[in-house]
Amino acid sequence: MAPRNLTDGDTTPKHPKKLIYALLRSNTSTPDSTTEKEIVSHPSRAHQFISNPPLTISQMHPTNPLHQFHAWFRDPRLLPSSAPETCTLATASLPSGRVSARVVYLKELDERGWTVYSNWGSREGKGGQVFGYGDTGAENGDGGIQAMPEPYGLDPDGGIPVGDEPLQDTISQSQGNKWAALTFLWPTLERQVRIEGLVEPLSRSESSLYWQTRERGSQIGAWASWQSKVLWSLEPETLIDRRRKSLDPTSCPVVPRDVDETDIEDGRALLEQRVKELEVRFKDVENIPLPPFWGGVRLVPESVEFWQGRKSRLHDRFRYVRVSGGGKEEEEEGYRWRVQRLSP
Repeated sequence: MAPRNLTDGDTTPKHPKKLIYALLRSNTSTPDSTTEKEIVSHPSRAHQFISNPPLTISQMHPTNPLHQFHAWFRDPRLLPSSAPETCTLATASLPSGRVSARVVYLKELDERGWTVYSNWGSREGKGGQVFGYGDTGAENGDGGIQAMPEPYGLDPDGGIPVGDEPLQDTISQSQGNKWAALTFLWPTLERQVRIEGLVEPLSRSESSLYWQTRERGSQIGAWASWQSKVLWSLEPETLIDRRRKSLDPTSCPVVPRDVDETDIEDGRALLEQRVKELEVRFKDVENIPLPPFWGGVRLVPESVEFWQGRKSRLHDRFRYVRVSGGGKEEEEEGYRWRVQRLSP
């Protein structure tokens, strides 16, 4: 279907910006009646969850969702090649309530919760959402913006963090939103797990244990990246003339391997330059230190839902909800888990 005529029969566009956006969309297919019919009748539209047996209450751990998660996570049908540790972390900003999500990897699970590691030092990204500080973030020694103030102190000579204070001690006055959610999806088993709770940062010593296992290139990459900070931008009316049209996805089925060198500059060079500078900086450093803006956070669960697909979308859903008080085993911790079946 051709784009709508924006000139109203005149050769002069009445809405230049609309015309530019229309041109950018001109190679995008628009479903016609035949395509729509194929979509509606496609077998995927009628997919039914019938590969696995039902989920019943007797299959659920009676007192602890973390034990239940461990059992599902260790299911032998979840092959390592499927990366079952892949999950989606969702956070939201305050006071706007604006939500964003990104894929991360689960690295640790214990009785306290689910732990993931990442860069938390950008006000533009999840660090700003979770730990706040708004415009009070300070420039760190490498020119990047930190959402979290440096919790450990910096060596004035090398800018290397020292000390061992937990991040929790530094965020009590922040204005971030500590509520977050993790979702695991295992399609081959027709299962998902949804976790909601509060984020707490790991101490520097805890984060360092994992940091030391990362390959050197990933450590330098973590120092180099001002995660979520804009590296480059260009308005569409300029981009439509400058972009390399031969790489249009509708006419370029195979992307050339030298595309980094042959395409127009789009900000990647700045990142690569940062990497080179840090490679020089840490050339004689055997153990690259943990960046002050990078580390682990633990999602301490308030609710954990286990979802098993069923035919006709009548899925089985069991949710553990943390409530105060409990039996003898839970008295010391001051809470217990209530199990609920949810409507599909």
